[in-house]
This record gives sequence, structure tokens and C-alpha cells, in this order.
Amino acid sequence: MKFRTQSYFKQIGDTLPKILKTKLKKVNFVEMSVIKNWKEIVGDDIAKNCWPIKIFFSDGNNSNGKIAIKVKRGWSLEIEYKNQEIIEKLNQYFGYKAISKINIIQNFEEYTVESKKNKIEKKITKKKFFKEITNIKQPKLQKALLKLDKTLFKSE
Repeated sequence: MKFRTQSYFKQIGDTLPKILKTKLKKVNFVEMSVIKNWKEIVGDDIAKNCWPIKIFFSDGNNSNGKIAIKVKRGWSLEIEYKNQEIIEKLNQYFGYKAISKINIIQNFEEYTVESKKNKIEKKITKKKFFKEITNIKQPKLQKALLKLDKTLFKSE
């Protein structure tokens, strides 16, 4: 009878570099350090109103890249005005010309009239829900639905 001498388990040291290499290709050092240190790089005033999303490098090196910045509603003109200042601060942070262009993306996901309308509609539906529950004549079912009402509209 033969015994197997080969192990089916691999050492972590053999597989870890392969895993890290694929992950580092997706998210590079420049992008991670910009996202992590955004406030220190551009300052409080700019950091309050915009944030980096992604950095694109066309040549494969970490130079002459484009950074996509998401800007709060109403601040895009101000950020466009400070475009060169932001590029200079980013390149000064890295010590070489890492960024050459900024793409501004406006963020419209703030407080809108639609979100306020949805809150009002939720209150109306809560009243309708309670009214319908009180019309039910079976006490056990009515009690169970009242418990459900408390969990459904807990956030309000």
C-alpha cells in the first residue's frame, strides 16, 4: 500500500502574493492614499464640498492621471475655479505629476423636494393603515396588525 507524501494544502506565503497582486491592480496606491488623506491634501474648505471617487491612469504608470471628484450641489463652479489649485496640491502631495485633469461629477442626492414628499406620503399611509386596522372586527388579528404597525413605522 502506498502512502501519499504530497500535501493538498498550500502555504499562505505561496498564495498571498498572487491574491495581493490582483487586488493591487484594481486599486492602486495613489488612489488609496488620495481617498485616505483627502482632507489633509486639499484642506477643510474644499474637502467639505467634494470628495474623490476614482483616479484613471491611461499610460499604465501612476502619472498624468484624471481624478473624478463628486461635488455637492451648488459647489461645482467653485471647484471648477479652484481646479488648478487642487491639481497642484495633489501633485505636491505625491512629489510628481500624478494628476493632470479633474472630472467634476455633481451630486444631486442631497435633500430634495421629492424626499420631503415621500416623508409626507409615509405619514398619510400610516394614518390610512391605522384607520383600516381599527375597522377590523377580529381582536386577535387587530392586535397582531397593531404590532406590525409599530415595527413598520418605527423610524418616524
